[in-house]
Amino acid sequence: MNTQEAKFILSAYRPSGGDTGDAAFVDALRMAGEDPALGAWLSRSRAHDAAVAGKLREITPPQGLRAAILAGARVSGSPRRSRSSWGWAAGLAAAASIAFGVYLVKSPSAQPSGSAALASFAIDDMLHAKHGSSGEASSALVAALQVEGAKMPAAALIDFDKLRDTGCRTLNFAGHDVMEVCFARGGTEFHFYMTRRDGPVGSSVERGPSFLAQAAGAAAVWSDGRFNYALASKAGVEAVRRLL
Repeated sequence: MNTQEAKFILSAYRPSGGDTGDAAFVDALRMAGEDPALGAWLSRSRAHDAAVAGKLREITPPQGLRAAILAGARVSGSPRRSRSSWGWAAGLAAAASIAFGVYLVKSPSAQPSGSAALASFAIDDMLHAKHGSSGEASSALVAALQVEGAKMPAAALIDFDKLRDTGCRTLNFAGHDVMEVCFARGGTEFHFYMTRRDGPVGSSVERGPSFLAQAAGAAAVWSDGRFNYALASKAGVEAVRRLL
């Protein structure tokens, strides 16, 4: 069994730990105990599944859903669909969208996949990477970010090349350079990411910020004429939203 096979098996492992004694999971669980990277992945997966389960418990089924499902089953052979059958199908689709793993809030239009990928990248890096940068440019940017009540800086305050060349922490996202600096506001830590607009997100988020919330943290993604940005924090969506 390799790591990918173990992940495939463990993706069905219940976050409560109720499958510990199941023979189907024994080998994969042993690998997770011996492999720190796989063990960390399993911990994140269980936390994610627990968050999804919590969201599903918050769903109140529409009144009459059970009767509508049974009615839909009885007429499933008919080429015509009643309004009620569409109603329960929509309810099931809503539940499935929550079970997908994260919930996305976009204003004013639907969440584009590019911004979701950048937000997920920011959260994962925030949680698992070693952070730190040096240089006058990054220090000046951090100082501006830490001013209480200030909104996130405009592109005019960001010299991308100077940040990269003088020691700002540089990452790679989909083949493109991303700068990252860490700062604090009121005791809360934030991680700010910048990548050029010719990167993988392009103009897809120029209409306004998108928010991605996971069990372990949240991120916002937005863009201006020059850059795409992501802001991540373990403090949740509202903490991030207040800085925008």
